[in-house]
Amino acid sequence: MTATTPENVLQEKVKEYQYFQPELIQIIASENIYDEDRQQPWEIDDRDKPYTKHVKALSSSWRHLRLLADFMQVGTTPLRWKDLQTGRWSKDKPFNRQERISRTKVTRLDYHEGSDKPGRKDITSSAKLREALDEQALENGLGQRKFRLFVVEDLSSDVIELLGAHYDVEPAFFRDQIVDYAWYNTRDRWMDPPRLDVVARRQRWLQIRFPTSRYFENHLRFKEGCDQFESFNVYRRLEDDINNTGVWDAEKAIVGLSRTRAAFWIAKEETHVEGAVGILLVDPTAKTGFPLWHGYRNWEDTPSMKDLEKLEGKMPPPGPTRKSFFGDLIYWLEKPEAFGPSLPNYPAADMHIPIRALLFLICGEWLTIAEYIQTRLAQVEWEISFPEHFLNSGETIDVALKKLHIWRRLVPLYHRMLTETLQRVFSFPCHTGAASTADSLGSLQDSNSRAADRNAASSQCQCPHHQQIPNQSGCITALREDFVRLRISMEEFEKRIDRLTSVVTASISIDDSHRGLKDTTNVTRLTWLATCFIPLSLTASVFSMQQYIANIQYIIGWYFLTSLLLVFVTIGGAFALTGSVADVFRVSKNKKGKDS
Repeated sequence: MTATTPENVLQEKVKEYQYFQPELIQIIASENIYDEDRQQPWEIDDRDKPYTKHVKALSSSWRHLRLLADFMQVGTTPLRWKDLQTGRWSKDKPFNRQERISRTKVTRLDYHEGSDKPGRKDITSSAKLREALDEQALENGLGQRKFRLFVVEDLSSDVIELLGAHYDVEPAFFRDQIVDYAWYNTRDRWMDPPRLDVVARRQRWLQIRFPTSRYFENHLRFKEGCDQFESFNVYRRLEDDINNTGVWDAEKAIVGLSRTRAAFWIAKEETHVEGAVGILLVDPTAKTGFPLWHGYRNWEDTPSMKDLEKLEGKMPPPGPTRKSFFGDLIYWLEKPEAFGPSLPNYPAADMHIPIRALLFLICGEWLTIAEYIQTRLAQVEWEISFPEHFLNSGETIDVALKKLHIWRRLVPLYHRMLTETLQRVFSFPCHTGAASTADSLGSLQDSNSRAADRNAASSQCQCPHHQQIPNQSGCITALREDFVRLRISMEEFEKRIDRLTSVVTASISIDDSHRGLKDTTNVTRLTWLATCFIPLSLTASVFSMQQYIANIQYIIGWYFLTSLLLVFVTIGGAFALTGSVADVFRVSKNKKGKDS
């Protein structure tokens, strides 16, 4: 029996954050999509909340908006309603319901004429956000503002209420950011019906899904990261990839993977006194752990020696901290020159800075994930080739199959996410590319993928502020090749995983055959042992019928003499029937059959 130690208890607690959580079945059953007459316990008075009232009114006809209406009343996803009622979050952690409802972390950036760096204002409360929205000043002349951007980390009821009511934002923009599921149960109330592509192209917002990776030193840090994910208002989940058992990995380290989302919305032209306005939603980042390999590469050009000499011994300017996605995004949004020059004489260029900075960061996350998958698959190959060196003591090749099953589930999902990005993103922002990236990479793709890439490249920009500029590539087009290459990598990973799965399955079958051969040898030994005891048992049974105990000394002598003779006769007969003598008889019999 395994001893109960603090380490074992901690590992059992970590298992709570694995893929299957039985307690969720009861919650799902209580949130039945077909139970339309049920009165929800979280109903609130919406007389002072016009946007909440608007969303609730729409949810009767647009059923997918029911999740947003519930979110705005609960303060987080309805799945956490029971935890909020039992005091799990209000008692054990500083994230009670009221804090969730009023949570605000917004940065406003104003891009002006004649200024390279935007004006910045950090907003940390709903009251300050209301004040910022009430500032209706529109600059004129040299300092005229060209674009105003609100960057929001995590969603809350107050943020949705204020931004949604002030700018008349389409509710589906906020609704799509709340949850991220790879698939839905048949009773889920939060199921999001698929959109027609022709309808999606009319939207004034786009959403991008992408994965992130984080390194945790031990199980305790991983559990803290899982708790921090639970503290988000949006529903995200941190998962252990179960690939950290190789000889290369630290004994207790865990690499956590999560799916995240970002969304960008542009207001209609000339509908607000502030001028052109955009809203950018991003997910929060766990504070525990580290970005895998410390995150993406700094894509700014390195300063020359002369540039450093001008600093007179001072350190170069600091780069992004890589502590949070939100912080890094703000850093790059304040440095639009890092992405290269914008299109000349193009009034909407500033409105494409957000999506351009966002795509740079997202592409960096994707490249890290692709490199990580490459690393894990290479390690599996080494474990298959040299199990005596690269498998931990006591492990078998079956461990490699368990690792591959994780990627068999995730890589097709990643491929789908990249396909959605290529189909949607590069038809929304400025995309006027004259040449298709798929033409240069088409030989590496199948016909369906190549056709989709050509369609995306040839489609005209759907950005509400776009003005067609002939014979000039858009400012976003250059990134498209990286996303195409990433999708090609995922296709190659899928094929590679299938091949490795076949190899591992064959190796397991071979190992099973070897184990079966050993078992057969052991059974043979037991058979010979039983063969030796047969004459002994027979002799003992016969001699036991002797009724004169005085003759026991003669009986013992005759017992051993008879037993040994019978043992030799039995072994000789068994050998003759199973050994070389039997082979001789079979060969001679076969020869007679051929002669006849």
